[in-house]
Order: sequence, then structure tokens, then C-alpha cells
Amino acid sequence: MQPFPLSLTNSSVAGIAAGALLFLSVPFASPVHAQTILQDTLEVTVLDNADELAPEDEDFLSTETPKIDFPDSVTAVRYITLTDNTDKINDDVENYLRAEHPEWIQTNSFAPGEVIIAVGFDPNTMGAYAGNDVAAETGIAEQDRIDGTTDAMRPLLQDGRIALGMLEGAKSVADTSVVRESSAPSGGVIAAILGGIAALVAIIVAWATSYANKKKAEKAREQFDYASRHYGEVAQQLDGINVRAHSLTSPLADDELRRQWDDVNSRFLEVNDIFGRLEGLTSTSENKAFRKALPDIEKAHTAVTQMEIAQKNIDTLYDMEHGHEDTRRRELTRLRADMQEARQDINDKDTVVDDILRTLIQRTETIAPSAPDFMDQYARLIRDYAVALQGVEKNLEQVKQTTERNAPAIYDDNWRVGTGYNSWVPYYMISSWHAADVSAASSASSSSANTTFSSGFSGAGGGSSW
Repeated sequence: MQPFPLSLTNSSVAGIAAGALLFLSVPFASPVHAQTILQDTLEVTVLDNADELAPEDEDFLSTETPKIDFPDSVTAVRYITLTDNTDKINDDVENYLRAEHPEWIQTNSFAPGEVIIAVGFDPNTMGAYAGNDVAAETGIAEQDRIDGTTDAMRPLLQDGRIALGMLEGAKSVADTSVVRESSAPSGGVIAAILGGIAALVAIIVAWATSYANKKKAEKAREQFDYASRHYGEVAQQLDGINVRAHSLTSPLADDELRRQWDDVNSRFLEVNDIFGRLEGLTSTSENKAFRKALPDIEKAHTAVTQMEIAQKNIDTLYDMEHGHEDTRRRELTRLRADMQEARQDINDKDTVVDDILRTLIQRTETIAPSAPDFMDQYARLIRDYAVALQGVEKNLEQVKQTTERNAPAIYDDNWRVGTGYNSWVPYYMISSWHAADVSAASSASSSSANTTFSSGFSGAGGGSSW
């Protein structure tokens, strides 16, 4: 295998309403599992009444939820599975909270700071809810937002990935861009046209523009600060990264990996020139200056962050090639877990593919981290797994492929050792792409989420079936 060559050429409206409340007392079973984690200022609670989540699923929700970029108003995220639920999940959630957790719900709204993700299994229902303060920042009280959120959850729940589906619900509450696109003008738009309220529209547009400009400047400031603080540190380590990258000789260091390194390396070398163009820009500069410089700032921020990731990934591959047994053992464990997930999903659909996956899993358990030919064995394992995954994909639900499929590069944080070799990508990525395709296919036919409560309660959010 030729050594790895390197080139160093420069080159966020809330719905707040009041109504009468009729308290409906419905019995719910005590939680089978209950887990509450407090990390920083965010409290994460998992209440598995339906006994549908494994302990590792609860741990997954507890550790991954704090990583979501929630607005500051969010102080607690509650994941709830329901037992003996009805087809009216909004009522089920309201009744459950009043009976079991009245501190999370008020007379006519959910408690401030709350984000609640609920899933029922008989029948299959789901919902996302929030306190009015949270709804004001996320828009989750709006129909298109709650529709978009339930659309994002649906394919994962249908696929049996309950924890992932619930986490996706929380992410979608936080992400104001998650909406269901409407093919026809909304009632509000029609009313505006017929009513001729041009002045009001102009005010709304002006406010929206001002808000967008403010967010754009805030983004630019954050990215500028990060790139400024990290660029020098990464630049000082560049020679070391090059030395390590240059010595990669395993089969996994193929031409595509070389091209990816050339790409990120060249773009990082341009950052010095970018900062030259940004001379005079400081943390005290006006928003207008940051908005104007945003393209250059984004370019520098991307190059710096991707080079940091590339360094970490190159270090991992280098350590594996040079006999670091802990690194080898860790990557084997990750690969085995990915294979086990693929095998679990294939289930009884294809006995031949299932048998191949079982054999591959066994191979991961027999490769010794100390073996002199470990990298060759690992590369063969990746190659054979890539072929097996073709069989797994054929057994997935056939839907129109709408998701762009791009294998992670060496500078992406979801890259794993072997990604791209023999066109291999981890199954978890294939599964996420497929889930997105299923979501796109189901969103057109799925009905809008219901945002009403039988009692007259007017909390933000709503639910649907899955």
C-alpha cells in the first residue's frame, strides 16, 4: 500500500388561549421504568409506563437530550410512554399529568419550561407539547410546526425505534425549521388577501426581517468567536497531523480518503487569508458588519471545525494502524453494534442475509486487537459487511428515495473508520436515510395533528397517530 500523500498548497408565535377545564380522571398504571437526569440546567425524565424502552434506551435519551440546542426557556424534557391509552393522545397526556405529575401542568397550559414527548401503543399515538414560554420561542403551537414534528417522529416509531423517534420529537420542537409544507395558501393568508390588510402584512414582514437579521448577526458572532479562538491551536498542530496522515498505509487509507484530506487541508490553509479580509472585525463590531462578513466567517468556521474533526479521525486510524489495542477494541465494538442493529432490523425477512450478518458478528469477536494483521482483517470485514448491507437494504420497506445519500468524509463528525472503503457506510446511516424517505412518503398521506383537548384545555402542541 502506498503511503498517504498530502498536499499543503495555499490556496423562533405561540397560541395562548383561556378556556374552562373539565378534569377527566383516567387511571394510568404506575411507570414500569422512571429515570430522571439533571444535567446543567436541563432536567430529563423518562417515564416508560408501557415498558417499551430498554434500560439502554432510557440512558440514550438521558445522555443525548442535553445535546439538543433548545432555547433558554426549556428547563425540562419529559419522555412518556402511555399504557391503556386511547386514540385521543392529547386527552391522555393531560389526564396523566394531572393525575401523576400536576407540577408539569397548569390550569390551562403546560408548565413553563416544559417539553413533553409522549407515545402510546394501543392504539399507536404520539404527541409533542410545551409550556407557553417554550411555544413562544419554538412555534410549536402552530399547526405546521406540530405537523412537521409528528411527521419526523412517525417513521422511526413505525420502524420500532421508539427512543430515536422520541428524541427526534424533542429535536423537532427545538428546530423551528421543522414544518410540514403546505401546497395551498393558509386560511390566514387568504384572510389577509381578502381583508386587504397590507399595512399589517408590512409590519409583520418588517418584524420578521429585523428578527432574521438579528439572528444572522448572532450566528456570525458565535462562529467568528469560535474560529478565532481555535484557528491558532489547530494551525500549531497541523504539522503533526500531516506526519500522522502521511504515514497511513492500511487498505482503509484509499484514494477517496486522500482526496478528502486534500480538500479539508486546502480549505484550512485559506483561513489565514480570510482572517486578513476580516481585519478590524472585533466582538464589539456592529451587527451590520457581522452580517456583511457572514460568508467569510462561515467559510473560516467550517474549515476550522472540519479540520479539528479530521485530526481526531486521523488520530483514530493512525492509532489503529500502530497497534493501539484500546482503539482497535473500541472500533470493533462499534462495528459489532452496527451489525447487530442491522441484523435486528432484518429479523426474519431474509434468512440468508441474517446468517451472513451472524457470521460477520462472530468474526468481530474472533479478531484479536493485538494481531499483526489486524488492519487487513478489519478491512476485509468492512468489505464483506458492505456487501451484506446491500441485502439488508433490499429488505427495507420500498419507498421513493428522496434523501440525498452522501457518505461521511474524514472531516465529518459521524465518520467511522472504514467509511467509504468499498462504498461502505454504517447501517445506522442507511437506516436514518430510509427513515427520512419513509417520513417524506408518509407526510403526504398522513393527516394533520390534532391540537385540541376535550376538556377545553389549551396547552401548546398536539398529537397524531403513527
